[in-house]
Amino acid sequence: MTKQGLPQFYRQRYILALLQIFNCELHRTDFQKYLFLANQEFSLTKEHYAFLPYNYGPFSFQAFADIRRLSDLGFIKSDDTIRLDSSIDYMSLLQDVDKKALEGVYRKYAGLKGQSLIRDVYTKYPYFACKSKILPEVMDNGINLPSFESSQALFSIGYEGRTIDQYLNILVKNNVSVLVDVRKNPISMKYGFSKSTLNNATKNIGINYLHVPDLGIESSERKNLNSYADYCELFDGYEKHVLKNNNEALLNITKLYNTGNRVALTCFERDVNYCHRSRISNRICEDSGILTTNL
Repeated sequence: MTKQGLPQFYRQRYILALLQIFNCELHRTDFQKYLFLANQEFSLTKEHYAFLPYNYGPFSFQAFADIRRLSDLGFIKSDDTIRLDSSIDYMSLLQDVDKKALEGVYRKYAGLKGQSLIRDVYTKYPYFACKSKILPEVMDNGINLPSFESSQALFSIGYEGRTIDQYLNILVKNNVSVLVDVRKNPISMKYGFSKSTLNNATKNIGINYLHVPDLGIESSERKNLNSYADYCELFDGYEKHVLKNNNEALLNITKLYNTGNRVALTCFERDVNYCHRSRISNRICEDSGILTTNL
């Protein structure tokens, strides 16, 4: 596909400007680290990208997806190295605060690349090294990784208003080991939250994904919900006709908890009061005395 005009999103122009200031070419891993450092140390505005601990340290799935999209559109060429394929001055298109952030990360870190860059990031931000596959070879003397709560727990989390990176980071910080998707149809227009993509992402950070469609609600039943009373009426019917007939699915969630897992129920709505997973949690509490923490 041939590029036309400018990228749709400001954040995409931001990462093209990052490539521009680093002489139009960066290794994929270095790119993620410089982008992370720009947001972490120099950005004075809302982060353009969020990051989570991943195979080689801080990583943004959204930035990864944007790079792939920009490659498809012809703005960059991308393999192990990302190369800017445009003569547009993207720095001139940024707000001053973002220009200063990119200039700052270039001045401070342009001399670090590869393992030297990773080592510096791990040393300063050890949390983001907790999922690293290369930690032993990068850090000869080790590193003090953060500790995480390990006792069994049941959580509830919605992805409404969250990027995939923000969402996954919450799971990591709470040391979730099993993500139970209680959507009937796990398809989302929002990047990262359709079943296959979410399954792959969680798998790569050591979280098991389990889809339980029997505990979902048909999309057709969610139409015309205009008030909290409408939601309550829907969920009352859900309890009578769905939960009542799915004791085995509920028992399986309880078993996951009882075998020492930190389990998270997930659906779309961020406010659990507007989501059927609240009724799932209530039923589990009634049957087993297990309390749910909302994330």
